[in-house]
Amino acid sequence: ALLPMLGAASVTGSIAGLSNKISTFLAKCILSDDKEADEAFDPLSFDLSLMEVVSFVNIHQKVITPDNGPTHINPLEYLSRGENASGSLAYDLGDGEFPDTFDLSDFDKYVTMMEERILEKEGRYDPNDRSFPPSTPINERLLPGLHLGKGDLKYTHTKREGIEHRLICVLLNKLSHNYYKVTMRKSKQVDEKDCFKVVCKGKQCLFPEELIQALVDCGHKVEVCPRVILSNFGMQLSCKEDDGSVTHIPTTVLLRTGVESTANGKPAYFAAPHGGMDVNISGPLIGKGSRPAWLQFYVSIGGLCCFHPDEDQDAPWAAKTSLADIYSHDDAIRAIRMCAMVSVTFNRIASEYNLPFGGYGILGMCNDSSTLIDFALRGETSAYPLLSTGRYLNHVVSYLIKLKEGLSEKSADSAKLKPAVNDAMCLIKSTSQLPSDLHISPSTLIGTSSRYDASYGVSVFQSTADAKAILQEMANIAREYLE
Repeated sequence: ALLPMLGAASVTGSIAGLSNKISTFLAKCILSDDKEADEAFDPLSFDLSLMEVVSFVNIHQKVITPDNGPTHINPLEYLSRGENASGSLAYDLGDGEFPDTFDLSDFDKYVTMMEERILEKEGRYDPNDRSFPPSTPINERLLPGLHLGKGDLKYTHTKREGIEHRLICVLLNKLSHNYYKVTMRKSKQVDEKDCFKVVCKGKQCLFPEELIQALVDCGHKVEVCPRVILSNFGMQLSCKEDDGSVTHIPTTVLLRTGVESTANGKPAYFAAPHGGMDVNISGPLIGKGSRPAWLQFYVSIGGLCCFHPDEDQDAPWAAKTSLADIYSHDDAIRAIRMCAMVSVTFNRIASEYNLPFGGYGILGMCNDSSTLIDFALRGETSAYPLLSTGRYLNHVVSYLIKLKEGLSEKSADSAKLKPAVNDAMCLIKSTSQLPSDLHISPSTLIGTSSRYDASYGVSVFQSTADAKAILQEMANIAREYLE
């Protein structure tokens, strides 16, 4: 996700650069004496701090030519369609064919229609398939058996389940867009005639939290919780052994936290994470397989802050870390409502300022968009790292205020908007008080160390275990002199 923002043209180019670092690393270790070999750095560790990475992102935003062409679709328009897919494999093609009122009794019909489109376009389709694309050899002569890809790992869900996840996300995102429609109208009355609606067992839903409540009412179980997972940006390695088995090699990108040990000057690194607000649904219609339907809310490099399908590789090191206990039912409903309001806010800013990547990296990264919600609900957060920049964090607050004022004007006409007004106020406060890991200072080290430990519950990489020790060392010094 960082590659295009940092100027890397492709994954292939990045692998070439990484290969150069690895060869240098091996040369130092093999051809040098022990003392010099100790000075060789981990080849997957980038000597860049969080502040430097985000500075590159902001420079990119300033120099890139905005896309104002006739075919350009802004994030708000994509949100109204429910996803940022385009072409024949989008659920809503933007041609008016997708219904303005969707009855959940037609859910399976639309899933089957998408399966037919995929079969027609790709020529083959297996609804029960869970496989990843085949891994490709990197260099059989120099690195025999080493492949780029996920080897024999499987997806957590089948292809049909993935299509089902997409459709429920489309419905939730379209309902989220209604918050924008309602607040932008000049009338003080709530006019629902132009809004997208979902009907569930006879109940008409105007907003995503109403759909979640309707699903619960008709026998579904819904769990909402912020979670985080390690990310490798698609550069996963596997090794095919002589006996035909596959050894999987966990990979990641390591960046500097900005904290260094006072004892030896060693820097603390963090493994690039992906985080979001998990929404797991299981019941008679949604999530009726062996696993619940996995959805997640976050702002993505694809250019949209919204609910996304979240099926992933089924691997032990890819297990998610929960950053809070599973929310109570009332907090889960509030979290879904807040997701909708954050979605409207981020996508509105990205559209009006024509931000690249839908504001990803500028408004914040995946963690930031969901942490605003968790912080608003609990008054604290366990997420690391948090990367919102001051300029656009102020814009987020300003646009949340606009949203809150628009909802307040119409709350007298609609009682259902009063909880949204209160939650918008909570988001304004949480955004204003959100910690930042861009500027490390002694006064923030205690909280930084605690959030780092929570976000990396299992130290998959030695660099993570080392970083925990360094951060704990610095936090202890801060406690001694600052508390």
